[in-house]
Amino acid sequence: MIKFFIVIHLIFCSIFCFSQNLLVNGGFEDENICMEYHVNCSPAGWISTSDAFSNFFKNSGIAHRGIHCVAIEAGNSKKIFKRSYVRTQLLCQLRKGKKYKLEFFIKSRYDVLDSIGVYFTSYDFLFEKQILYRIIPNVYLTNATLPPERLDTNWQKVSLEYIATGTELYLTLGNFSKRDMRGITNTSSENDFLVFFDDISLVPQDPNEKICDDWQNTRDDIYAFNARHQFLDTYIKTYVRNPPDPPKVGKTILFVVDTLSIPDVFFDVNRSELNKKSFKVLDSLSASLKREQIDSMVVQGYTDSTGSLAHNEKLSFDRASSVANYINERLLLDRKKVIARGYGSESPVADNRTSVGRQLNRRVEIFIYIRQ
Repeated sequence: MIKFFIVIHLIFCSIFCFSQNLLVNGGFEDENICMEYHVNCSPAGWISTSDAFSNFFKNSGIAHRGIHCVAIEAGNSKKIFKRSYVRTQLLCQLRKGKKYKLEFFIKSRYDVLDSIGVYFTSYDFLFEKQILYRIIPNVYLTNATLPPERLDTNWQKVSLEYIATGTELYLTLGNFSKRDMRGITNTSSENDFLVFFDDISLVPQDPNEKICDDWQNTRDDIYAFNARHQFLDTYIKTYVRNPPDPPKVGKTILFVVDTLSIPDVFFDVNRSELNKKSFKVLDSLSASLKREQIDSMVVQGYTDSTGSLAHNEKLSFDRASSVANYINERLLLDRKKVIARGYGSESPVADNRTSVGRQLNRRVEIFIYIRQ
């Protein structure tokens, strides 16, 4: 009797890479049309707590890439604790305990970068009730993989790792120092100590975590908020005591994969039809998957190195198709979500020079992509 092992296990699959930016308009190239002036005056999706005109720069000589970038006021030479912050809404709710990489480019001529931080909130920062300079951000630039050099006036890339609590809906950038910036800016007719940002991204570290299904609707809603300047001031004053309910956005989608490797004893020699030995195993797999939210299924067939290339490719594809059809008759997935592939003698898992190795190479591998 031929012995074989069938292993079903959960793995994080790297076949598909789903990592995508969870922030809108990270390069600030899309412009918002302000309601009162009916002109492009700020980056779409981002709101500054200061005047939008003075913090939105349209100059390729200043921007890191493209023609746009934004600035925050880290302080003011004439006004005590005068600061501005820039905030945006996330496209998806983050997953608790998962890691995310936040990257952006930053520059300033002032010695303030070690006090710049990132603040995630479940509420809109526009209605923040804490005294702003007492806020402790989630991460400072000093927590970066490679902290930016002090007093380097060139654009510097910052990479930060963030572990989510699962409540994040907004991201805010600003100066979170407990001390005020004093002195003069040494810039003609400029009282603000400016820090520039460009090309911001927030990406899941797990390659199997992808952007939520409703991200496009969320992006449209974010872009549709056009209140700036006086209209923004009125909006904040109207809702400061009773802020609007936070937006309802979907969580990022996390994929895990159920895998099953079927040995060639489930098929007769050189045949693609499943024999009776396969039914119990495939029925059991199908029954266990009916409880899951299945996104797609990929079935891949392989042969040993005997036989012609064309024959092996056809046989491996036909076997994969037989398995895919059998399972899908029980799961009733959308046909577009079921993929069968035949790789012939490619990717052997054992030595084709031995009978045992050739038998191990004759197999069908099933990958069931499940949403969590």
